[in-house]
Amino acid sequence: MKNQEQQDAKPWGIGQRIAFRFIFVYFVLKMALWSFIPVLGRYLYKFYYYPSFFVQNNILKWHDPPRWEHPPTGSGDTLDDWMLNVAYLSVSLLITLIWTALDRRRQSYRQLNTVLKIGLRYYLAMIMFSYGISKLFVLQMPYPSLAQFSTPLGEFTPMRFTWMYLGYSAPYQFFGGFMEVLGGLLIVFRRTLLLGLFVLLGVMGNVFLLNLFYGVPVKLFSFFLILIILYLLLEYGKRLIDFLSNRPTEPVEIPPYFDKPWQKYLRIGLKVAFLGYTFAYGFYQDYDYYKSGKERPSLAIEGAFDVDSFKRNGEDTTRWNRIVVSPRRSAGFGYGHITSGTSNFRKVNFSLDSTMNLTIKPSFDTTAIFEGRVEPRGDHQFVWQGISGADSLELVLRRNERNFRLDKQKFMWVMEQKDFY
Repeated sequence: MKNQEQQDAKPWGIGQRIAFRFIFVYFVLKMALWSFIPVLGRYLYKFYYYPSFFVQNNILKWHDPPRWEHPPTGSGDTLDDWMLNVAYLSVSLLITLIWTALDRRRQSYRQLNTVLKIGLRYYLAMIMFSYGISKLFVLQMPYPSLAQFSTPLGEFTPMRFTWMYLGYSAPYQFFGGFMEVLGGLLIVFRRTLLLGLFVLLGVMGNVFLLNLFYGVPVKLFSFFLILIILYLLLEYGKRLIDFLSNRPTEPVEIPPYFDKPWQKYLRIGLKVAFLGYTFAYGFYQDYDYYKSGKERPSLAIEGAFDVDSFKRNGEDTTRWNRIVVSPRRSAGFGYGHITSGTSNFRKVNFSLDSTMNLTIKPSFDTTAIFEGRVEPRGDHQFVWQGISGADSLELVLRRNERNFRLDKQKFMWVMEQKDFY
């Protein structure tokens, strides 16, 4: 304990102090803790990308007129996100210079560093619970749909291909979520912090490499989480090197803080509240979403169909050959694709109301390519009549009951050559 006290009293070098100032500002900016405040966070989010737009509009002069809105894309690696990081790094550097000029006499920032590490631990745990619990219920990467099984392999983006093979195996996805949740729980408690950091370093290292090399647009965020893990591991660096080098290693002394009775009870109460909100409530929300998915409404035109007849303005013409429809969670909505000619493949969204009026729009487009009615003819045939632009269309569709080996083949302990070729 004496050695620990001597170490704590030792002043930091000037480089260490400057580095801490920069790291502290950058981490605080990057975490954007205000965004997690209910109601207020949703309001403030519309200003989230303003630092990025300031750089683009006023420094780089990229937009005329200036641009101040970020369209929802589902990607965390857009140009706006990269420029946001440039803004954060620039602001961090500027504040570090000012802080250094105004606070030259301070010898260390141990107390502020302790507060920062507590914040980083709980932030990291919250993120791990969010992603991990979702994987426990196999929600983040769902099992491939009929539309995906019917899509030619070469039509998938690297990310969608990755999502499919991860979603194909529920046990694998569950294990990944379990390790994320386990790591999150371990880092909440100081005595298990090091073990939790090692668990998360392995998990997030794998996630980052998948994001990086399979085109999953969460590279920036996953790398930021790894930076947090590495920073929290930094204080164990010398001990870990000694341990791995087969040299004597001193145990880590866990200094008491907030140790007055009322502070202790407050600390325990806040920890219980944090776990209750982020873990227990998050678990309940994902379970409820999982349960609602089991009750997904059916769609009357769900399935894969061959187009037996395709008439534009009453005449046979260049045709749609195959249409595949998979339902969404919301009643009356579906997604899939339309194949025409020999190689034209188009992803589309379907909307079908209770009176069997159908609208088809291409993905990421608001212009309908078909509006009309659907008339069932028995269990396996439909007639679609409507318009496409200025043309009238009439299609006769026949359900295709093709089975996919990838969908039907179950887990096997013993596998012969015929089972995997």
